[in-house]
Amino acid sequence: MQAIIRSSVVVFVSVVLLRLFVMDSFIVRGDSMAPTVLNYDYVFINKLAYRFGNEPKRGDLVVVGVSGGKDSGALLYILSKMAGEIGFEVKPVLVDEGIHGYRNKALKEAEKLCEKRGLELEIFSYKKLFGKTMDEVMKARDEGKVKGKACSFCGVFRKKALNQAALELKATKVAIGHNADDVAQTFLMNLLRAEGERNERFRIVDKPKKGFVPRVRPLVFNTEKETALFCLTNDIPFHLGECPYSSEAFRAEVKGFLNETEEKYPGVKFNLLHSFLQNQEWLDEKTGKSGEEKEMRYCEECSSPSSGRKCKACELKEKLGS
Repeated sequence: MQAIIRSSVVVFVSVVLLRLFVMDSFIVRGDSMAPTVLNYDYVFINKLAYRFGNEPKRGDLVVVGVSGGKDSGALLYILSKMAGEIGFEVKPVLVDEGIHGYRNKALKEAEKLCEKRGLELEIFSYKKLFGKTMDEVMKARDEGKVKGKACSFCGVFRKKALNQAALELKATKVAIGHNADDVAQTFLMNLLRAEGERNERFRIVDKPKKGFVPRVRPLVFNTEKETALFCLTNDIPFHLGECPYSSEAFRAEVKGFLNETEEKYPGVKFNLLHSFLQNQEWLDEKTGKSGEEKEMRYCEECSSPSSGRKCKACELKEKLGS
């Protein structure tokens, strides 16, 4: 009897892992992907196809951006298991924005997970890299010294900090915990703000550039609910809480809208995700044939890849006087 129970548990766990990280299926609801895929078509998804592009190889050093939340927790857990089998190294990195009552609590959960997996957590802070914590940035904003919403500062600084960490650690890839919900939200946000060029730059697997370590998003075909379930069933510690500045974000509105729409019309999030991927494929074909990709410039202050004389992070630092 014990052998039967043990075998049943192994089969169940294997199926869950298979569906979460390798292959899954769903029924298309709606005609947004017609004529390629029609309403009520049954689709199988090869989740590995977009996870790493060129999958982690023996000898790779993969920096995993952790936050103490469920998505990055699930990502670190599964990559740390894969690392020993394939032969690449995993290095967890947490970017500390300096948000009191939020990041300090999440940090404790990230430390617990790293201890369980036998990994050393590297911490890179806004204060050290940019001269101010996020709380100090918001104080300066509220005093009228700078203008902008919290995410306009935090998103830029976070991306720069994670890339700086990857460069210092000599990483070959950066893995981040963006899930299907995140990608659908980002794609829709860019459309609603008429910022199509952002969707051109946003990639599941970044293209290599001098001074920029490519980022990969292994959880792109997993929903937020799936990663939460995975953490709960595998006893992965995570902090459940919202950033106190998230109420300012346009993303919060889009997230609420998509969650409500998904309840009424199941499959909407995956329809958006696949529309985004189709758009990327079309752009790759176009730029590959005509060579219309923009020439990359480099920041005159820090030498990071930039679209102008200075990168956005250095521009914001200058405005903050830090």
